[in-house]
Amino acid sequence: LHTAYRRQRQMCIRDRRSNFNCEAHTTIVDDKYVVDVIMDYTFLGGSGTLETSGEYIPVNAPPVAISNKVSFNAWQENGEMVLISNETNELPKKTEAYRLTIPDFYHVRDRGLRFKLTPANASSYFFIYANSPIFYCTKG
Repeated sequence: LHTAYRRQRQMCIRDRRSNFNCEAHTTIVDDKYVVDVIMDYTFLGGSGTLETSGEYIPVNAPPVAISNKVSFNAWQENGEMVLISNETNELPKKTEAYRLTIPDFYHVRDRGLRFKLTPANASSYFFIYANSPIFYCTKG
């Protein structure tokens, strides 16, 4: 009975990590710009979407509205989440400086991203890369 409970609990935890949505507010600060965005992740089994909206603020220039929608495949491998982008729809289409510093996953098709997904509490997760939290994502 104890073994069956433990398996059921592990399946529940795995299911919660495979089927959820969460939101992260992210700010990237560079000498030449600031990017301030809200990122909405949705994980549905082996696929998902990311919708991003916010502003790109170059130094000494007006803010530029930015957005993106990424569809992706997702799975767990060796204790990490693996995401592979299927489609991206980054706006504006003009290449801005910040795009050179973010992973290709966010703006190029068939690119990957790998991170650990660790529960922070009952309503949020940390996305951890290279042993450092990169996002704090609260469930919606």
